[in-house]
Amino acid sequence: MLTASIKTSRTKIIGTVSVILALLIGVILFFGSERLENASESISLRVTNNEERKTYLAQKGIETALEPCDIKEVVLPKEDAVFNDYCSMQKEAGFDLSPYLGKKVMKYVYQVLGSEETYVTLYVYNEKIIAADISNHIEGTQKAVDGKENIG
Repeated sequence: MLTASIKTSRTKIIGTVSVILALLIGVILFFGSERLENASESISLRVTNNEERKTYLAQKGIETALEPCDIKEVVLPKEDAVFNDYCSMQKEAGFDLSPYLGKKVMKYVYQVLGSEETYVTLYVYNEKIIAADISNHIEGTQKAVDGKENIG
């Protein structure tokens, strides 16, 4: 029968665990930084001012007037058949409004350049775009601004 024994001290155990943790943190930071770089290339949904809202829309291929034509604080309804359809449209585009139902959000409406009857609406909660749509008031059309591709 073969037996082995290892003599160790508390200092050696702590040192070994420290080295393993340092290696693990290094691997996480190495691969995590790649994810952060990819995220920074994507379109930001964080907006703190008019310029950032316009930049977001420009990244989507939508050029608008310099300032919004309407700014309101609205409460998203919890139970409303028409609004449920709107939520479904937004969900297909990558925006989930369900966590914001019943909450106060800011609604920004911009006129699209080159079309007097076309408007884009952004809904913002805590400086984050939670929904966006583009509508034509004459034609009566409305579609979500797709979070994945340009529509302009």
